[in-house]
Amino acid sequence: MKKFVLFFALMVLPFVVFGQQQQNQQQDIPILSPKVIVGDIVFVTQALKTVEIKGSEVEAFLQVQQSFEKLIKELNNQQKKVNDTVDIRIPLNIAQNTVAFMDRATLQGQNAIVYKRFVDALVASTKKK
Repeated sequence: MKKFVLFFALMVLPFVVFGQQQQNQQQDIPILSPKVIVGDIVFVTQALKTVEIKGSEVEAFLQVQQSFEKLIKELNNQQKKVNDTVDIRIPLNIAQNTVAFMDRATLQGQNAIVYKRFVDALVASTKKK
């Protein structure tokens, strides 16, 4: 019986430790607070739909997509207009993944300014501190 309990404890312990490490990592992720135009957020959400992803990127892509969909819902509830400038809160890992996916998005030349403005806002928010 003692061997069974010891075996069980050794099997469960790594999962408990892994779960605690993930929780600690999520708490340590810096939050960026860039100032962006609402229309730029809509643009990013639409541009992400043109990105081709690999199977290994599905989870990261879904996190980015869900973050932006949630953000758009919040802005709609606040009745923000397309030209309004807002302060958003975005975890650093989501911001990094967004830029990585946006680098592969199919854009028209006329959207270059919007893309650059959004990325510049993210970069500038990393330097505030």
